[in-house]
Amino acid sequence: MEMELDKKRNEEETTSKTKEELLLRELAVLKLGLDRNAKPPFVMKYSEESGRGLIANKYIKTGEIILEETAAVWGPKASGACCLECSLELYEVSSFHFCTLCHLHFCSAKCCSLHQSSECSEMQKLSINTESLESLTKLTLAILVLRCLFLPQTDPQDWIRLRLLQDHVEERKDTKLQKLCQDVLVNYLRDIGLNRNQISDNEIHQVCGILDSNAFESKTVDGVESRAVFPLSAMVNSSCLPNMTHVTRTDRKMVFVATRDIQEGQELFICYTGTRWGNITRQKHLLLTKHFLCRCPRCLNPTECNTFISSIKCPDCE
Repeated sequence: MEMELDKKRNEEETTSKTKEELLLRELAVLKLGLDRNAKPPFVMKYSEESGRGLIANKYIKTGEIILEETAAVWGPKASGACCLECSLELYEVSSFHFCTLCHLHFCSAKCCSLHQSSECSEMQKLSINTESLESLTKLTLAILVLRCLFLPQTDPQDWIRLRLLQDHVEERKDTKLQKLCQDVLVNYLRDIGLNRNQISDNEIHQVCGILDSNAFESKTVDGVESRAVFPLSAMVNSSCLPNMTHVTRTDRKMVFVATRDIQEGQELFICYTGTRWGNITRQKHLLLTKHFLCRCPRCLNPTECNTFISSIKCPDCE
C-alpha cells in the first residue's frame, strides 16, 4: 500500500514538473512580443479552475507598468468599409486608395505604403473584388482572419505566439456563432480564392475562435475602432474586481498598469467586461464570448460588494 502511494506521489510530481516546464517554454514564446530587455514582474502558472494565468513574482506598486506588448496581428473593427491600415471608415469607393499589386484598400497612399510586402504577396494569390462598397466591406470584415491565416508565411514568429491561444472550437461547434462564421466568412474566403487544400474550414474556424476569445478592442479619441491579438496579454485572467487596467497606445502596444498594490504571489487580473455592467449582463457576455462563468468575489456577492449595480431602486425610497 505504501509503495503504491509513493508511486502515485512520484507520478504527480513528474506531471507537475512537466506542466511547469511546458509553461516555462510557452512563456518564453509569448515573451517574443516584448522588448528584448524587458523583465516582466510575473510568472505563468496553471490552475484547474482558470487555466493559465499570470502571477506576480514581486511586489507591484499602484501605477506601475506591468507589461508592454506588440500585437501578433492587427486589423479594423468596423461594420463598414474602412482603411485596412488605420481603420478609418470611408463611404465611397472613390475615396479609397488601392494597392496596385494586391488590391487591398486604404485611405491614402501613406497607409498603403505601410502594409507589409509579405502580406501583399499573399493577398495577390486571391481574387479580390474592389468594384463596390459591399465587396470592400466584406473584405474589411475578413481581413483580420486572413492576416492570421497568412502569418505562417508573413511572420512565423507571430504565428507561433498566436497558436498558443485557446480557440474553443469544440464549445462553438453546432452553435449559431459557428454557423454564422461558416455562412458569411468561410464562404466569402472561398469565393475570393482561398484554397481549401491549403487551409481547411476547420483551420478558419480555429482562427475565428482565437479572435473571438482573445482579441482586444481599442478606440481612438476620434472613435476609430480596431481589433488586435496580444498573445501574452491574453494570458491575463478576468475578475470583476481587477487589479490592472489596460490601454492601447498610438504605437499599437498594449500596456497594463497596476490599479492597486499587488503583493508577490497574487494573480494579475483585468476585467473582460464593462466594470459598470450588472452581474447578469457580465455573465451572459462571458459565457457567450469566453465560454466561462465568472466566480470572482464580486460575482458571488449578492450586493456585488455593496455596489448594488444590478439592484432595482425602490420608487418609494429616497
